[in-house]
Formats: sequence, C-alpha cells, structure tokens
Amino acid sequence: MEKRLIWDWNGTLLDDVPAAVNALNRMLVKRGASPISIAHYRSHFGFPVRPFYAELGVDLDRWDWDEICEDFHSYIAEEPQSIREDAVAALQLAKGHGFSQCVLSALRQDLLECSLEKNGLMGFFDLVYGVDNLDGASKLQRGKELVAALGAGAANAIMIGDTLHDAEVAKTLGVDCVLVSCGHQKPERLAAANVPVVPSLVEAVKHAVLWKTSK
Repeated sequence: MEKRLIWDWNGTLLDDVPAAVNALNRMLVKRGASPISIAHYRSHFGFPVRPFYAELGVDLDRWDWDEICEDFHSYIAEEPQSIREDAVAALQLAKGHGFSQCVLSALRQDLLECSLEKNGLMGFFDLVYGVDNLDGASKLQRGKELVAALGAGAANAIMIGDTLHDAEVAKTLGVDCVLVSCGHQKPERLAAANVPVVPSLVEAVKHAVLWKTSK
C-alpha cells in the first residue's frame, strides 16, 4: 500500500513564528491591546484564532473580524519568512523512502500555493489543500476532502504538524500523526496530544519511516 505524508505548512515546513508574532503585535497595538512575546505566543496560540485574539485583549464586538484577518495577513506578508533549515532534507528523505507527499493547511489556498512556489517546494507535493478564507479557524473540512481524494491511500498516511489542532485533525481523519516541537506551540503543550513529539522535520520523517516499516 502506498505510503503518504500529509504536511502542515505554517510553523512546520515554514519557519514563520517570529513573523507571525510581529504581525500579530502590529494588529494588537492598532486595536489598543498590548504586544506579546514569542514565549507567550507559543504558550497560548491555538485554533481557532478568534478566541486567542479575544484573550489578548482584542474587542471582537468593536472590531470587524474580516478587517482583523486582513490586517494580520497584510502585516505578515511584509515580514521575512523562510522554510526550516532541514525542510528540503526532510522532504527528500521522505521521497527516497517511497512516501508520496501532500500539504494540508489552514492558510488560504492562493496564499499557500504562492508560498510553496516562492520557497521552491511545490514539486515535492502531489496535492496541496488550503482553505478558502483568512479566518484561521480550522482545516478539518479540507482534511476530509483531502482524505476523500486520497481514497485508499489515506489508510496508510501520517500527518506531520506543529500544533494540537494538527493532532486533532489527524485523529478525526483516522490518520497517524507526528508533531514537531519547533513551531507555533511549545513541546509541553504538544505532549497533551498523546502522539510522538520530535524536535525536527528530519526526525519526524525518520519516525514515519520506522512507523510504517514496523507495520
């Protein structure tokens, strides 16, 4: 049976945490809330992002939600972002071990495709599934659509992500999951998902290889 990896993008393959915090802080200050540190962000960030913003002091009754999302994405587009140092090595390792690879992200589809192309990674993936909005709510529905597109191949898939939401989506979709601790949530939080947590992308792929060869 074909082996598949389902990759998350932001925070997993893309090292965008500093950029996200800088963009978030600009959005917060514009709306009278206080900026936060990366440590605070990684301790509290989660999906959906709406309650997270409310906890940071954004009055969601006063401010238009679409405007908040548009501001954040406008600001983060101005921030430097790059793929993780071991992203290409991890993708090549997975390919060498016979894994087909795809992306499932809560980023809007056009922005996701643009980012993948800009970073030279599109060629690694058979399927790329983003969402149709900027809400930062969930990628579960798109995950269901991806699993449907994979058909029988989904039964032997592993998701690699960086948040509890990735683990939740994987569980609902019925696929295995490995989380990397270098992304948007700190490792102590990821431990609550009761799935393997590793420090790097290459380690995640190695875990996937061992996982599948042991079955």
